[in-house]
Amino acid sequence: MREDVDRERLRRFLDELGRTFRRPARLYLSGGEGIVWRGLRATTRDIDVAYEVDPAFHDEWVLVTLKESLRVNVEEAQPSDFVPLPPGSEGRAEFVGRFGSVDVFLTDPYAVAIAKLERGSARDLADVRARLGAGVVDAVRAAELLEQAIAADARPRVRFDPARVRRNLVAVTAS
Repeated sequence: MREDVDRERLRRFLDELGRTFRRPARLYLSGGEGIVWRGLRATTRDIDVAYEVDPAFHDEWVLVTLKESLRVNVEEAQPSDFVPLPPGSEGRAEFVGRFGSVDVFLTDPYAVAIAKLERGSARDLADVRARLGAGVVDAVRAAELLEQAIAADARPRVRFDPARVRRNLVAVTAS
């Protein structure tokens, strides 16, 4: 059984990634670990990531090795796997730091919020409330970006239900 990830374990993961992977890359933290990194929650179950690595170096990418050696769950997952991204998402990614030659970012908090609103678990909704309360996400801007993402979405999605996302946004902003 792997252990939950707190900020110290997340930092150790990033340090080890930078130490062991010596090629230029970008890593995007795209789930609950962003909340943990910001200090808005103590732990998360796993580290959700997206990354950009030159295809020539994919066989050197060490996520699987680190996952085992550090006993953390690491999953390749990003908001665009589940929901349409709001316009300008890439520009709202927040630089965390450079670890070795790997640049680490927190994925656009609005894209993450929309994905969490779509899934709608109690923990996901609490994460969105925490982002709202900390001023990381603005409710009015989130509603605007959600509508823009829905309007621009050309990819058919099996699970995405815009009405559910809207209801969940209203629920988290009302509480």
